[in-house]
Parts: sequence; C-alpha cells; structure tokens
Amino acid sequence: MNIYEHTYIAVPEANKKDMESIESKIEEIVKKSSGKICKIEDWGLRNLAYPIKKNNKGYYRNLYLEGDSKTIRAIEEFEKFNDKVIKYLSMKIKNLPKEDSELAKEKK
Repeated sequence: MNIYEHTYIAVPEANKKDMESIESKIEEIVKKSSGKICKIEDWGLRNLAYPIKKNNKGYYRNLYLEGDSKTIRAIEEFEKFNDKVIKYLSMKIKNLPKEDSELAKEKK
C-alpha cells in the first residue's frame, strides 16, 4: 500500500452536512479497497489564489491515506462529478508526516 496526501476544496456555501457527506463517501471508497485514512486536517475557509468556478473562497480539507492508485482514481472520479467540490489534488508521498501541517496549526 502506498501513502497519499489528498487535498480538496469545497464551495464556500457548503455546510457541515455537505462536508460530512463528502468525507463519508471518501471513507467508504477507501474502506472498499481495504485502505485506511490515517489523518484528516481541516484547514477551514480560505481565500483562493484565483477564482475557481466563480468562487473566491473555499473550504480546504487535507487527508493522508493508505491505498493504491485505483483508490485514488475512484476518489477523484467521485469528486470530479460532485458539485460541492471545486478542486482536488492527490500526491504520493514516502512517509506519513509526524506533525500537523502549518495550515492545520494555524487553524487551532
């Protein structure tokens, strides 16, 4: 199993229920492929560097997960057609970070 860092941005109008719905679907996809979510960081509502789909802000979430490339493709396929997600990015990493990211620390 590989370790991935996956970040997605949801529309600023997304409420708590929408965010939980996205999280639960991602969790379902990961569990179905016998992977696991190691860590979730909520970076909160932040300004975007440039407008995306007419939005200037977005809710950022960062996940660290174990899985294979099929798992990541399935997550990205789900997010591609979800109207609450405006952008996403997945990266394969070597090790799980020991500390929270700077953005997660900033939110606390």
